[in-house]
Amino acid sequence: MFEDIVGLPLLTDAHKSVLCCYLAVSDVAALSLQGDWLSNDHLVESTRIWLQRNALTASWLERIEVVAEAREIARAVVEHEPNDEGDARPEQLFTSAMTVQYASPVVAKIWKRCNSAVSN
Repeated sequence: MFEDIVGLPLLTDAHKSVLCCYLAVSDVAALSLQGDWLSNDHLVESTRIWLQRNALTASWLERIEVVAEAREIARAVVEHEPNDEGDARPEQLFTSAMTVQYASPVVAKIWKRCNSAVSN
């Protein structure tokens, strides 16, 4: 596997899908909790933390592209796909270990869109 100069594996398309989903779900959770989307600073910091937690690295351009895609997907899911208000509560979106709850209907929609976006 290719490695960055820091010795960490580079972000693959599969990783991008997971990261995109994590960021989009986090954005939806923030909207549910605070009534507003995450700031760009929060999304960038969340990306950095996710990469560090998963021992991966990505270029600044890849990071920006994933953040932008995640933001677009989160807004599209909330604005264009009706769902039960309870489906977007953080406890429905994340597990007790604070990982994405892929069994959630909202997360499933987000996951599908993230996979499709990364594939294109």
